[in-house]
Amino acid sequence: MKSNQMNFLRNTRGAAAIEMALVFPLMVFMYFGLVDLTGLVSLNRKVTYASDVMADLVTRSNTSILKTEIDDYYNAINMVMAPRAISSVRVEVFGFRIAGANISQIWSTNNGQGVSCGLAPSTGSMAGLMTVSNDLVVTRVCTTYAPYVASFLGTKLLGATTFTVKKVVSRRPRASLQLTCYQTTVAAGTVCS
Repeated sequence: MKSNQMNFLRNTRGAAAIEMALVFPLMVFMYFGLVDLTGLVSLNRKVTYASDVMADLVTRSNTSILKTEIDDYYNAINMVMAPRAISSVRVEVFGFRIAGANISQIWSTNNGQGVSCGLAPSTGSMAGLMTVSNDLVVTRVCTTYAPYVASFLGTKLLGATTFTVKKVVSRRPRASLQLTCYQTTVAAGTVCS
């Protein structure tokens, strides 16, 4: 009887299966966690680049820009954000002007996709970026990211099933001090809103 017990204690044939049963769930969780992390970093880089591209394209205009031109620039954002559908990406462009001590929003436009990225940008931090009669163009791009881990663990681990990725870029117009967006024509057109 004693030799049977000793043989049982020395037997290691099932050790690998037990170790795998203990380690495998952790390894799968780590794998999907790394997939989510790299996906989120990649999406953040795309959103940052898309916001920068939009600001760059808009601020190249002289003293005015038509809404149709900005609509064309959304195609560039579509290429930056690919393969993500542009219908899940919100792009907003704002024009601010300083007159005396007041900074006011002159115009704004968006690609009409999804809900707003939030309230209009705060003018509190813009004073250091602007001078009198000098405009500032602010672009904001946002989208949501749904991690794989949240799809099977729900909100217990991450606290939410989707996360908003947003980037705001501010630039001055390059060809002139002021830049205004118009709906149709420059001379008699209405300002973008």
